[in-house]
Amino acid sequence: MKKFLTIMFIPHGQRKTKSLRISYPLLSCLIGLFCLLLFISTLSLIRYHEYRRTLRINRELAKEVTEFERAMRVVGELEAKLRIMTDTEKEGIATGGPTEERLSNLLRYIEEKPTLALEDVRALQRQAVLQAKSLEELTQILEGQTIRLAHTPSISPVKGRAWVTSLFGMRRDPFTKRRRMHEGLDLAARPRTPIIATADGRVRFSGRKGTWGRVVIIDHGYGFETWYAHNRRNLVRTGQEVKRYDQIAELGSSGRSTGPHVDYQIRKLGKPINPMLHIVNLENLGRESY
Repeated sequence: MKKFLTIMFIPHGQRKTKSLRISYPLLSCLIGLFCLLLFISTLSLIRYHEYRRTLRINRELAKEVTEFERAMRVVGELEAKLRIMTDTEKEGIATGGPTEERLSNLLRYIEEKPTLALEDVRALQRQAVLQAKSLEELTQILEGQTIRLAHTPSISPVKGRAWVTSLFGMRRDPFTKRRRMHEGLDLAARPRTPIIATADGRVRFSGRKGTWGRVVIIDHGYGFETWYAHNRRNLVRTGQEVKRYDQIAELGSSGRSTGPHVDYQIRKLGKPINPMLHIVNLENLGRESY
């Protein structure tokens, strides 16, 4: 015998009472259907929130990837600049560019774990920014060093072969025969041999100066100053900008001199220093011993 559940509806007033009889199996089915609909609705709501969260993460990820790409472009530009400054742009140094396989793995990783991918991209972005700042600082240092090296005397002032006739230091003066300090380096060569600037700078003086005869004085900055004395003829004027290897005079024997030579002096912060320490092409200088 089937069991039933009777639901009675009792209206107010004179209207008749109504009743609804439902069997227990049907009631069980209705309750099960309701629970199923509630479960599906709850699951759909959860999925909907996850979908919205994923969309938000993907938007953030796209923004972070854009920032990361911008930072990497800055790094690439700085790297290219450093390669040019250090003359390594043609050496074929391996770069860490992404391959198709790496990109495919990255996209798969983003699809599978967008939250972790977002954190990884943010970490990479921070690393790229730090690397860009580091490269920028290195670029500024190299630029400063490049300029400083260009303004540091480093070659012989005589173009071609020359002979060392008197070193820097104490010596017997060829005119007074007394021992006195020689503040320069005497380099002999044929008359009219080109005298060249040993570093970039500005001509501070060009003209006659006492017993030195015709002199060119170049201010290189960074505390360096070079003197080129006893010239036959000066070819630069005061205030003129010169570069290393530019001809500035012709070798001669003006002033108090015993023969054609250039008296080459280097002064650092106003104090004479040994020019031999600032000549890298010593093979152009002839002397049995230095």
